[in-house]
Parts: sequence; structure tokens; C-alpha cells
Amino acid sequence: MAVILAADIGGTKTLLELTHASGELICEYEFDSQAYASFDLILEDLFNQKELHNRTVDIACFAVAGPVEGQTASVTNLPWQLDAEVLLERFAINKIILCNDFEAVAHGIPSLDDSELVTLQQGDKLEFSPKAVIGAGTGLGQALLLPEDNAWRVVATEGGHVNFAPTNSVQILLLEHLLERFSHASYEQLLSGSGLVIIYEFLRAYRQYDEPVELRQIMIDSDPAAAISLFAQQHNDPLSSEALALFIQIYGAQAGNLALNVLPRAGLYLAGGIAAKNVEQFKKPGFIDSFIAKGKMKHLVEKMPVYLILQPKVGLIGARTLAQQAI
Repeated sequence: MAVILAADIGGTKTLLELTHASGELICEYEFDSQAYASFDLILEDLFNQKELHNRTVDIACFAVAGPVEGQTASVTNLPWQLDAEVLLERFAINKIILCNDFEAVAHGIPSLDDSELVTLQQGDKLEFSPKAVIGAGTGLGQALLLPEDNAWRVVATEGGHVNFAPTNSVQILLLEHLLERFSHASYEQLLSGSGLVIIYEFLRAYRQYDEPVELRQIMIDSDPAAAISLFAQQHNDPLSSEALALFIQIYGAQAGNLALNVLPRAGLYLAGGIAAKNVEQFKKPGFIDSFIAKGKMKHLVEKMPVYLILQPKVGLIGARTLAQQAI
């Protein structure tokens, strides 16, 4: 039976699974992406595992958090370059497919069941209409699913890099802050782990909040975005709470922009770790209020179902699905 290697390659972590073509799991590993100088070194460690000794992979699908051009790809938030031809020569793999990470997420969505989704807006679902997915994590990904011959044609995009458009006076000041600091302002700069930190630091200066000493130390010692979320949810810290609320409002606005571009009447999906780890905050009115705040088009976006994905391995599922389809 054919053996499949699927990988979800992100700026923070890389997930890999080895399965039979039927989907039966052989092994699964998680690697700290930032601990490796290249993806080749992760594969080297993987092929040194006992499950891969003297084993040839029939087909691999590598989902990359960055642009893919033919048989090459780059990771947006790491200095990694992937070349399928080079990897084929170096490792015991017969065929390699490269795809954008959100292309893989999109391919994984049809496999999700209701228990892996949280409905944020019921809408008025039309089954044979487009779907769209957006997700904030290390970066901001977006992809489209278009109905075609009783299946879905997936289109990867780099829509997370479009220019940030503020929707109120505080966001206008945030835009000015971004322009002063980076000379450019995109949605990904705000809708990502590092973006939450930028929003937090902006509000700390703008509101003149007193910062908890404990929070600052945790931000220094570990993941600062996770620390902000923790203090917003469990410590009721005003600065963290406002930062997370503003992040979610901006997220809703950009999800609404995507919805107007695609008209995903079969559903707009939120992926990525930030939403999944802050479900209760996303269920509050802030996200959907911003999502539907589209002036004359409010009535249209109110009809679009909105779902939050709980399954953290949806990208890996999609990469495996792509490999299975190519056998």
C-alpha cells in the first residue's frame, strides 16, 4: 500500500504525518520551525526516526506558509526556501507536491464535522456557493473554495498582505503608528501573533495604561501574544483585554472584506491558532459586528454563515487529502 508524507510548514511549528493511502496513521511528529535553519534539516531528522528506516515515501505533500511557484516555495516568516527537485534527490521520496498552507487548509475543510466547528453567524447557507477561509497565526492566510463538478476547486491567495484600512478613530491612530514604524501597513502586520503584540504596545502608549509587572516578565520569557491572551481572559487585565478586543474587531473587518470579494454563501471559515484559543472572545459581538459593518452591503454579509475551526490539524488533513488525490 502506498505511503504518504504530509507536512504543514509554518513559521512557528512544522507538523508531519506519515500514513498509508487509506489514511491509517503510521507516525506523527511536531518540530519547532525556528530551531532549524532549513526544512531540509527537519526532513533529515524525520528520516532518522525508526518508522522511516528503510522506507520509501510514495508521495509527499508539503503545505508551506508562503508563496509557491511551481516546484519551489518560500516561507514568509522564515528564511527557508524549498525546492522539490532538490528534496527528491536527497530523500527517499518518489513524488513531491508543494502547496500554499491555506490551500491545504481549504482542502481540509470538507472533511470537518460539526463538532470541529463553532458557528459565529448562522446566516442563510447556500450549499452550491463559494466558501472562503481566513486564519491568523504566525501570519495571515486566506484561500477560496469554488464549487466545481460536485467537488471544490481551491484557489490560494496572498490576500493577508493587502493594505490595512482603519474603521474608526483609534484604528486611524494605529495606522499612523504602523506607518511611522514600518512605512507600510498590511492586515497581516496586525492579524498575527506579532500583530497582537503591536496592538498591545500601541494601546499601552496611547491609553497610558499601567502594565502588570508579571505580564511583562511572561512576555519576555515566553510567547508574548499568548501571554496577552491569557491576561485578557483569566486576569481581566484592561490593557490586554482592549488589545485582544481591537485585534478581533480588525479581524472581523478583514473577514468581512474577504466575504464581499468572494460572496461565500456556503460559509466563511476562521482557521489558525489564535481564533481556536480564544473562542469565547470571538463569540462576543465584536467580531460579527465588525464583519457585518459594510454599509449598504450589511444585509448581504448577514446572510453568510461564519464558522470557527477548532481542529488544529486541518492543514495537515488537507495536505494528506491532496496527496491521496494525486496517487
